[in-house]
Amino acid sequence: MHRLTTLYASLATLGLAALGSAAASSLIAGLAGSTGPTAVFSWMAVIATSAWAAAALLYAFAAFRSNSLLRSKAAIRAVALAAAIHLAALMVGIWRLPEASRTFDVTLACLVVLELSVLAVMGWQSNSDRRARQPGQTSREPSALAIVGTLFAASVLVAAVATAGMASSAAGSLAVPHSGHGQTQHNSPLPQDVQQLKNADHHH
Repeated sequence: MHRLTTLYASLATLGLAALGSAAASSLIAGLAGSTGPTAVFSWMAVIATSAWAAAALLYAFAAFRSNSLLRSKAAIRAVALAAAIHLAALMVGIWRLPEASRTFDVTLACLVVLELSVLAVMGWQSNSDRRARQPGQTSREPSALAIVGTLFAASVLVAAVATAGMASSAAGSLAVPHSGHGQTQHNSPLPQDVQQLKNADHHH
């Protein structure tokens, strides 16, 4: 079962890296016009979030390469600390005063969801390791079907959460929509006569 949990944790950690980068972009966008202690705190948050994203990316690659969760105890503590900080920041945005300034950061919420899922999987694997040391306990290797199924389900879940979080970030709001190509045809900068000739060629 360790191969399955390692596979999910590795994919989810990649999602953490993507969402951390997206959250950093939103923090950078919020720096506009900020001065004094607010600007210093914001820059500290940008640096910390970017470092967390980079660390998650490196850990994901290392886990994929070694097919194991390296330094799992330290990783569990790091993920738990990050989840607590991000959850606290999310709660501050929801309950801040005055009421008109309250916000719900979808990117941060998705980050917390993935962090909690990684924390749960790593914790389960750590407990499983303790049980495996007991006499009479044996572990079985998962089948190829189980590995493929886990890979598919984990990819869908992580992609869904990461996509929702990245789309609501500052970087996601600046991304070109997939329908942009169709819109450029209707709002073409070409002169009207040239555009009509171009459309006539398409009909032929």
